[in-house]
Amino acid sequence: MTAVEAERATAGSGGLRVGPRTVFFGVLLVLLAAYLQLAMGMEWRTAAGRIGPGFFPRVIGALGVALALVALVQSLRAPEAAAPDTDPDTGADGEEAGEAELGRHPRTMAVVVGASAVFAAAFVTLGAVLACALFLFGCLWLLNRPRPVLNTLVSVGLALGLYLLFETLLGAGLPAGVLPLP
Repeated sequence: MTAVEAERATAGSGGLRVGPRTVFFGVLLVLLAAYLQLAMGMEWRTAAGRIGPGFFPRVIGALGVALALVALVQSLRAPEAAAPDTDPDTGADGEEAGEAELGRHPRTMAVVVGASAVFAAAFVTLGAVLACALFLFGCLWLLNRPRPVLNTLVSVGLALGLYLLFETLLGAGLPAGVLPLP
């Protein structure tokens, strides 16, 4: 029996498959579990009975652990390679598959990572609303140039929406920066 035949026999037997995706989701699950453990150590309510600094980290950690666990189980059950009788040019639904463009945009990724660093550095100086709006507009302009009006509306609207959420509803202090916001 050749290695290919043995692999096909294993795939058809319903056995668990450990591949790179499974390892990734396993490591991600461990990291998210550690994050959740740290979040559980934070106070989730203030003395006044309002939600405290540990509320959202607990929600994010619990959702992250649950989603990583589901992804890990799915990656263990799913075969890594396509079945030999399927056409590699079609997707799971029978539609023609598009060409993957993974790793073909290193310049765009580098620009977005650099913009994220500038955003983090300018957050306090410029303020939450202005820094967020500029960052979003820059990224949207880079990724969606044909629609500048939509990019402007989305970046300003999302920045103001986040400011209202954190300042008004949650009472979390965000830096005002150069804009005279209430």
